[in-house]
Amino acid sequence: MILLFISLLLAYWFKYEITAFPIKTNQQSYNDIKMLYPLNLDINAFIKQSNLQPKKSSLNNLFFLTLPIALFIFYSLSHPLLFILFILIYLAQLDYYYYLTDIKYIAIIFLLIIYHLLFETSKDIYPHLFSFFIISLFFAVIIPLVNLILKKSGLGLGDILLFIALSPLFELDQMLRLILYASLLGLFFSGLYWLIKKQKIARLPFIPFISASTFLLFIDKIPP
Repeated sequence: MILLFISLLLAYWFKYEITAFPIKTNQQSYNDIKMLYPLNLDINAFIKQSNLQPKKSSLNNLFFLTLPIALFIFYSLSHPLLFILFILIYLAQLDYYYYLTDIKYIAIIFLLIIYHLLFETSKDIYPHLFSFFIISLFFAVIIPLVNLILKKSGLGLGDILLFIALSPLFELDQMLRLILYASLLGLFFSGLYWLIKKQKIARLPFIPFISASTFLLFIDKIPP
């Protein structure tokens, strides 16, 4: 009952956060630009002219449904893992709305994973550290080099950081499955979009597919 109450509180918080995110981002951008270059606009005019505007949608109320459902399905998991799932639901919807992510929540996911590894698991953590090292190397070095050679980028920085943050939670083979599942889900969605709209999707929010793939792998973590 307490966890259900917490999930509803988080749903309310995420609903607020997803609406406030564009305002906070615009304010931060305004302050950063103003430090480097004198602006003739005040902050209100800057926010009004920004392409990043709050999106009011009834979909925000889905948090009050999706978080309790996730709690019901994964109730037997430890609290840090449950909170990771809750945050992934928020980040998925945030990326769907704005094609952006919130770095502080990715950092929270990483810290929750470290806590889980140190205090809640009796397994050898070295395979998880190896996964973190290989995935970090792959996304921090190899992917940028490929993008530089091909002169085009695929994944956004938020997608890469989320992959890296999640990597210590899984062993390398599991992490590779997560990447594969996310890629296949993204390709399936793009193909379905093309079949329906008869045109290529202009921009694909990828964090929803990362989140869905993580949920699939979390099913294996449910105790029998």
